[in-house]
Amino acid sequence: MSLSELREALDTARIRTRYQPVVRLSDRVPVGLEVLARLEHPQRGTLGPDLFVPQIEDAGLAYPLTQAVISRAFDEWGGDRLDRLGLWLALNFPLDVLLDPESLVWMDAQRKAAGIPAARIGVELTESRPVTNVAALGEAVGRLRAAGYTLAIDDVGPGVRQPEQLLGLGFTTLKLDKGLVLGSRDDLAQAEKLSALVAAAHGAGLSVIAEGIEDELLWQRMRTAGVEQAQGFLIARPMPASAVAAWHRAWCAGETSPAAAGTN
Repeated sequence: MSLSELREALDTARIRTRYQPVVRLSDRVPVGLEVLARLEHPQRGTLGPDLFVPQIEDAGLAYPLTQAVISRAFDEWGGDRLDRLGLWLALNFPLDVLLDPESLVWMDAQRKAAGIPAARIGVELTESRPVTNVAALGEAVGRLRAAGYTLAIDDVGPGVRQPEQLLGLGFTTLKLDKGLVLGSRDDLAQAEKLSALVAAAHGAGLSVIAEGIEDELLWQRMRTAGVEQAQGFLIARPMPASAVAAWHRAWCAGETSPAAAGTN
């Protein structure tokens, strides 16, 4: 898409949200929702993030995109709606947005206006940009932790350089990339990499979430590996906020299938 199309998408509120549940592996209890961005294109329909987020970040528009997603998520989950389901929201932050102190000031004001406790919000550092200033990132993490938010290192897989340097900065969670999780089924090297990352995260006091859980075999393997939480198509596909309560009831009643409901 052109720069003008990207700007127009942000200006005309074509950004939509989808939510993918996260559950505990030990007892299958739902614990959270990752907020995912979608773009409603007038000709091409609903676009997934791979088709517009990199372009937006390259155009220097990551902050307004993050604001658009957060505003929509807080509007959909304001008040006690998260409390009633016992869930938290995970918001994706590109590195440059996370490093900007004004992003925390803005998000904090929006969260308070929506009546959502900080403890119900997690921030996920996306791996779209390499970390070149570890000290500055540590300061940003400290500001968010002091405000009551949890923080995750997102998309950790074989392509992420030296994730160990981030483990001592105050993050609370490490998320294993879908590609690594799926690859660990048949590739011994990737399975060993996954085990090493889980051990390193636990050694630094972080919990671990596995993305890409698509079948019961992966579920059991991640549980055996010591992973605490999971998300993926076995649990649910991304869905609009209006579908979450029904999914929650069905999942807790054991009524969902491996094709779990959702719209992507």
